[in-house]
Amino acid sequence: MDNPLAISKHETGLLRVFQVTNDVALPYSLKGDSEYLERALGGTSLDPQEMQSLNAGELSGDELRRLLVEGYDIAPETVNMSKIPHTTSALILVRSAAFEKKPVLLKLTENAKLVATFTEGRAPAPKFTPLVSDAAKGVLEGPAADAKQGRGFGARLALIALAAMVSAAAIMYFYYTGL
Repeated sequence: MDNPLAISKHETGLLRVFQVTNDVALPYSLKGDSEYLERALGGTSLDPQEMQSLNAGELSGDELRRLLVEGYDIAPETVNMSKIPHTTSALILVRSAAFEKKPVLLKLTENAKLVATFTEGRAPAPKFTPLVSDAAKGVLEGPAADAKQGRGFGARLALIALAAMVSAAAIMYFYYTGL
C-alpha cells in the first residue's frame, strides 16, 4: 500500500487491517495501550475503543473471515483472505472512527503494514456539519405576505346562531310530524 496514507476527516465506514509486530500489538492486547501502535502509524492519535487486536496464528482463515463478515458487517464477497497474512504475526483492526474525525496522514513504519481495507455494511451515518454559506440559510428577512383577514367575532356569532335556529326548527318539525 501507499506510504504515506491520507485519511479524510469525513471518512466513515471503513475497516483497515494492519499487520503489526508483536512489540506493537502486545501493549494494546494486554493493557489497551495504543501508544506503540500510534508510533508505528506515524504518531497519529487513535481511539482505542475503535480497534481490535488479533493473533493471526490463533485464528483459522474461516474464523477470521467470519469475524469480518459477522462482527464488522463486511460483505462476504469482498473479503479476500489471500491479502491477509496467516502467520504468527499480530493483526490490528482499525475502524474509521478511531481517527476521531480528524484528517490524518499515516506514515507507516516497518512495525505496521496495511494489508487490507474493507467497507463496513452498516456504518453509522456521518453527523452533519453546520452550513457556513449564507445561501444555505435561505431568506430570513424581507417582506412577508399579508395574512388573510379572518371573519370578525360578530360574523362568527351570527353563523352559530343561524345554525342553532336551523337545528331547532328541524327538531320541532320532526317532533310534530312524527317522522
